[in-house]
Amino acid sequence: MSKREEFLEIINTLRTASSSITDEQRKGFIRLGVQQYDLSADEATELINSSGLTIGEQVNYIEILGLSITDLENRSESDIVNLIEAAHKKLYSASLTAGGRPRTDGKTEEQWRKLLNQARDKLTNPQTRQNHIKEIRIEITDKYAKEVPLHTSDSIIKKQIKIEDTVLSEHKGSVNSVAFSPDGTSIVSGSSDNTVFVWNVLSGKPKYKFIAHKDVVTSVIYSPDGKTCVSGSNDRIVHIWDSETGELKDTLSGHIDSVSSVAFSPNGKIIASGSYDGTVRLWDSSTGELITILKGHSNWVSSVAFSPDGKTISSGSYDRTVCVWDADTFFNKFILDRHKNSISSVNYSPDGNTIVCTSLYGDVHLWDSVTGEPQSFLADHLSWFNIVAFSPDGNTLACGSYYGLVRLWDLATGKFKSTLSGHNSTVNSLAYSPDGEILASCSMDKNVRLWNLNLSRETD
Repeated sequence: MSKREEFLEIINTLRTASSSITDEQRKGFIRLGVQQYDLSADEATELINSSGLTIGEQVNYIEILGLSITDLENRSESDIVNLIEAAHKKLYSASLTAGGRPRTDGKTEEQWRKLLNQARDKLTNPQTRQNHIKEIRIEITDKYAKEVPLHTSDSIIKKQIKIEDTVLSEHKGSVNSVAFSPDGTSIVSGSSDNTVFVWNVLSGKPKYKFIAHKDVVTSVIYSPDGKTCVSGSNDRIVHIWDSETGELKDTLSGHIDSVSSVAFSPNGKIIASGSYDGTVRLWDSSTGELITILKGHSNWVSSVAFSPDGKTISSGSYDRTVCVWDADTFFNKFILDRHKNSISSVNYSPDGNTIVCTSLYGDVHLWDSVTGEPQSFLADHLSWFNIVAFSPDGNTLACGSYYGLVRLWDLATGKFKSTLSGHNSTVNSLAYSPDGEILASCSMDKNVRLWNLNLSRETD
C-alpha cells in the first residue's frame, strides 16, 4: 500500500465515525499527511476535500457538562442519566444566578443554558450519546499553539513492541485500575464487574477474588509493606483487606459520592481517597479513623497521589486544576491551573521533582513539584492519552490512550521510543513492576496485559 493510500484509509476511517470535522482537525490531518505520509500540503488537502467530509465546528457536549468519556461508559444506564442530570442541574443553577453577566468564553448566559439543555438531551439518549462519543474520540485538536512540546508527531519512529507476554482475562467488565505488589510477585486489579482480583505474576493465574464492593471498583493499591490492599468504588466505600488472604480488615465510609482514586503514603500510615464529592479524605491506615478532609476543588476529584517523600499530596480534578497539599499542615501549597481540560490522572516522578498529569482528550503536562512551574508538554494527536506512569528509574514515561495503545517516551531526550499494541479499547491504568522489567496495563476491553520489556523486540 502506498503512502497516499495509507493516508486515504485513515481519512475514510474518520469519515465512517463522523461525517464532519473541525477546521483544526483539518489542519491536523494536513500536518499528518505531510509529516508521516510524505504528501505535499496540496495533496493532503485534495484528499481531505474529496473524501466528502464536512468542515464545521463540533460541539463537545460531554465537556460542556464537565464529564469524561469514562464517566459515561463505566456506569449503568440509570447511573449515567443521574450523573448527567446532576451535572446539568449544578451548571444550570449557577448560570441562573449569574444575573445575565457576560461569560469569559464570550457566550451569553442564555446561550450557555441552551447549550446545557442540548448537552443533557443528547447525552441522556443512549444512541445519540454513543454516536457523540464516537465523534469525540476521533476529534483531533491543534495542541501545539503556544505550547512547548516534549514530543510532536513528526518525531514518531515506526517501532512497535509486538510481544504480549501475558493476558489476564478473568474480569467480566472494564478493568479500571492495576497495581504491583512491592516485591513484584503479585498484581491487584479492580473492575466494573464490582470485583478485585489478586494475580500471581509468574503464572498469570488469579490467587483469589475479593468481593465486597456493591458497585464499580475504580481504584486499587498495595500498601508499601505489601501486607494490605486498598480499593475504592462507586459505592462510596474504601475497603482495606489482607493482600494474602483477601480477608476484609476495615471499611472507610464518609464520602457522599463515588470514590475515584486511592493512594498510600510512602510510610504506609495514611490512606488518601479522592471522590466525586469534590474532596480528598485522609485516613489513618491502622485505625481507619478520618484524619482530615481536604477541600479546595470546585468539581469532582479524579486522582490523588503522594510524593515519594510523603511531604505533599496532589489531587487532580474536573475543575481543570491540580492542588498540591502539604501533608503535615494540610494547607494548599499551590494550584496548577493552566490545563485546558478536566484532569484525568496525576502522579509524581520517582525522584519527586516532577508532577505529571493528564487532562481529558490527550494532554500530558509535567510540572516542577517544588515551584509549580511548567516543565514541558507532551502532545500526540494520534493517541489521546488517558493515564501515565513513570518507570522506576524515572527515565521512561508510559502513556495509555483512549485508542488502546501504550506509548513509551524517553524523558532524557524527549523522543518517542515504542508502542505497545494489544488492547482494543481505552487504557485505564498503568503500573511498572518495582524492577522496571514489566509494565502492566488494564483496559475497558476487560483485560490486564503484562508486557515484558526486556524480552520485547522492535520492528520497523
